[in-house]
Amino acid sequence: MTQQSLFIPRTTIATFAKTPEVLQVLQDLKDHTLLSRAQYDAFAGDIDEIINKYPSGGTPELLILEHDGPIEDLERLAEVSAATTQLIIISSNNDISRYRRLLDQGGADYLFTPVTPELLLGSISRTFAHTENRQAGALIPVFSCGRGSGGSTIAQNTAALISLLPEKRALLLDFDLFTGTATLTFDLSPVRGLRDLIRDPKSISPKEITKLAHERSTSLQILCSPPNLEPGFSISTDHFVDILDQARTLSDFLIVDMPSGWSMLHSKLLAMSEHAMLVTMADLASYQTLHNIESLAAKLRQNLPPADIVINRWSPASESLISSRLFSETAKGGHLVKVGDFGKTAITAAEAGKAVAELSPVPNELDDLFDFVEGLAGVRRKQRDGRMAHVWTSLFRRGKT
Repeated sequence: MTQQSLFIPRTTIATFAKTPEVLQVLQDLKDHTLLSRAQYDAFAGDIDEIINKYPSGGTPELLILEHDGPIEDLERLAEVSAATTQLIIISSNNDISRYRRLLDQGGADYLFTPVTPELLLGSISRTFAHTENRQAGALIPVFSCGRGSGGSTIAQNTAALISLLPEKRALLLDFDLFTGTATLTFDLSPVRGLRDLIRDPKSISPKEITKLAHERSTSLQILCSPPNLEPGFSISTDHFVDILDQARTLSDFLIVDMPSGWSMLHSKLLAMSEHAMLVTMADLASYQTLHNIESLAAKLRQNLPPADIVINRWSPASESLISSRLFSETAKGGHLVKVGDFGKTAITAAEAGKAVAELSPVPNELDDLFDFVEGLAGVRRKQRDGRMAHVWTSLFRRGKT
């Protein structure tokens, strides 16, 4: 279930292929949403074509070349390549020694044919992560399927649960600048925050994000703003994306609490995120909105995992009204997660200024979500919680009587 980050920054990429099959894959990749911030071109040709196209240098930041000849031929590229240019080779020659020689000469990756968009996107992402010597946290936007479905609650608890996992860090971003609830849930009173980054996009940087984010713990940071209906305040989709680009370097997972409704920003994040969580209630109104978003996701999330569905406030009673099987079928391969009604537990958490997931032990209603988060991160809790310890203790004592 784990999925590597597919972060691809603003950059320049040129690809060259000598066979129609590889060229077609490279051309098809041009319109992929994950490359929307990159200047990407695909050409028919080989080393000679690259040298002719860039006779005096000025090569892009990444070259992708289909090449079956000797690795030593690539030395010709050194004459025209900029010092910062990275190289990925595509070859039909499945020879590990060629791969090692390529890496010895400074190459970034070596892919065997047939290549797929998924392989190429993963290779491109890894290349830039290594080049910039940085991690690229996985992006998980949380979408509400209608008002009142509880998307903010799920986003906040998902971030808190990830932070409980060993050696995993989460950054929660409340993108609802007008009616966001992160300040209430976590009892925060930020003087400055996300709104200031939007107002001054030139200040967007990892350093500034770290300065403005609230450090809830060593493994959970929260970036939000006091809800404010400031007149005339404009929101740029590009600025939000710029914030995510920079924030990816600070954490393993970025959980984004998306505002209710739908906008260009919603479509953008649905298309460019490694994972997407759709939060719904077990009723027909939420299901209708869910179905519409799933239809859009099928078009936008090509070569990406299907969106995951979270049924919020699920109970056996709601199952009798609308079967969870219907939601499972709508998920089209994505995971279906059920979160129970917190009831009095939510009141206890609110009085303490905490998310429900921050209570100890973690309430039973979050068990399914916690299991999902563990699979997402590829790690397990060191100890389930006090309930599991109690079960094992009881069994041990029972065996001694």
